[in-house]
Amino acid sequence: MTVKVVALTSVNEDNIDALTTYIGVTSPLLEQVGARIVERYQIEKTVIGDALPQTVTVVEYPDMAAVERVFEGAEYTGLREVRERAFTHYQISIAR
Repeated sequence: MTVKVVALTSVNEDNIDALTTYIGVTSPLLEQVGARIVERYQIEKTVIGDALPQTVTVVEYPDMAAVERVFEGAEYTGLREVRERAFTHYQISIAR
């Protein structure tokens, strides 16, 4: 059964090199497990509540095992420092 992962992110405009590195590593990881970006939205305005991050991205994975292979794998876990430089906000959630 497919699994949707929702990423709420804001890019650190002062460190685009880190973002380039992050995307360079994560894009092949998604391909390897058969995941694909199905929707991406830029947040224009928050009507009620605290401001949301800049971008909402929905990624579809073939199953939960694929999600775990990406997020628990050595390549992704090794990106922590790069990810912290690339984004000012980074939140990943599973949607069902």
